[in-house]
Formats: sequence, structure tokens, C-alpha cells
Amino acid sequence: MMSTSIGGAPVLPYLLNQIPPDEEIRSVIGDGAYDMRACYGAIAARNAYAVILLRKNAKLHNPDTPSAKVQNEVVRSSKYL
Repeated sequence: MMSTSIGGAPVLPYLLNQIPPDEEIRSVIGDGAYDMRACYGAIAARNAYAVILLRKNAKLHNPDTPSAKVQNEVVRSSKYL
């Protein structure tokens, strides 16, 4: 039997969509595996605050999407602090 493993980051948008839209999500907390545009985008779409640890190689992205802008703010804040 073949086993497959899918991490939480790729399925986070689907998990958040399972929560009814009228139910408030205040924040989503994750480790560096969740430091992805898709995760930031899914969290921002629910008007929630992302509390995600940065990956070691985190860098600024072209701010062409709201999720990239949020991710860039986190990277800048981390480097400042």
C-alpha cells in the first residue's frame, strides 16, 4: 500500500473555507511551512490576522497581490526587530 502525506499549508485555504463565512476567524497561527502566498491570501480573505513564523530564507516579493503585501510587511518587521 502506498502512503501519501500532504502538509497543512496546501490545504489551509480549503480548511478555512469549511468554516461558515458568517463565523469570525480572528487569527490563524502556523509555523514556517505556512509562510506561503496562498496561506496569507486565504487568511486575508477571511479578514483574519496571520501569525506565521517566517522561513529562514524569507525574502521580499513583488507586491502584486494583497497576500504578498502582507508577507512583505512580516519580512520587514522581522528584519527591523
